[in-house]
Amino acid sequence: MKYKKIFFSYSRTDTAFAIKLALDLKKDDYDVWIDQEDIRAGSEWDMQIEQALTTCDCLVYIQSERSAASQNVLDEVYYVLEENKPVIPVLISESKAPFRIKRLQYINFINNYEAGLQSLKDNLSGAALPDVSNGNFKEGNPVYKNRSKYLIGLLVLIAAAASLFYFFRTGTTAPETIINNEDISNKDSAISKEIFTGNWILTGTQPDMSERKGYLKIEDSDNGKLNIKTSVQFYYPKTNDTAYHEVFNAFAECKNCVFKNEIEITDKQVDVGSHRYMILKEDEPGKGKAGDTVLNAGLNTAVKASVVLHLSKDKVLLTINKKDSSAASYGITIPPFEYVFSFKKEE
Repeated sequence: MKYKKIFFSYSRTDTAFAIKLALDLKKDDYDVWIDQEDIRAGSEWDMQIEQALTTCDCLVYIQSERSAASQNVLDEVYYVLEENKPVIPVLISESKAPFRIKRLQYINFINNYEAGLQSLKDNLSGAALPDVSNGNFKEGNPVYKNRSKYLIGLLVLIAAAASLFYFFRTGTTAPETIINNEDISNKDSAISKEIFTGNWILTGTQPDMSERKGYLKIEDSDNGKLNIKTSVQFYYPKTNDTAYHEVFNAFAECKNCVFKNEIEITDKQVDVGSHRYMILKEDEPGKGKAGDTVLNAGLNTAVKASVVLHLSKDKVLLTINKKDSSAASYGITIPPFEYVFSFKKEE
């Protein structure tokens, strides 16, 4: 077998596909490492992932719109590329590949899973693989890796939409709304689509989050409407709690949207990444000794939230609002929240 250790990199929203593919490969004795299956309770999550990346022979990148907007996934992919190891993109939905991955030929799983699986097995077994030892990449080969140390990648900016998270509490109320939804576009004829079309960069959040990334792209769809795509990400402040939220991700897209002051985006994915660990306070037979970590689990939870883009003459804001509390795994609760993201147009 060509590649003995195979690392799976994917977005949490694609977990079901990733696990199915990993299990199908494992049935044929492929050594696949996937975090949901191979990190044991009590292990340090980041340390285990770093070790798996260091020891893998190749990386399978499950490409979707969500994974292309995930900084964690891209960090894994770029790390392996920098180590001069092959990356095999597996396309599971129509999506735009990140800059440094565009030159990698992918395996298509969209229309035929079984055909894609067989093609992936062939590649992992070494069939028809390109000779990359001297940096020669031939068009038509199923997989090749980019070894240029001088290629400057345009990293997909991921944005930051944030919630203040409180665990194991009830009665948490949503923050006061801080957006004035006055329909300015109906009062000022100077407001036009041309003012808003283009690329926008994230400049701030309310509440303020220091580790944030995001982008907003607005295009004229040539029929008097707009095409909108945005992605935001931020990391929550670190706490000493045994259960806490780590990262917030949101992706939203609207095609042929009517141009107006407020645009609600219904095609969206909002996720909260959380962590829970448990340390024994005293010796427990069958579990361990005092001080042992008996649970160390990371999880990603999709939440229901509204996503609204606010257009006014002097600013563009994105609000992400969750009205009700919801339960996640390991006893974690995600309370109501409202986060506001400010954008500035690129010059």
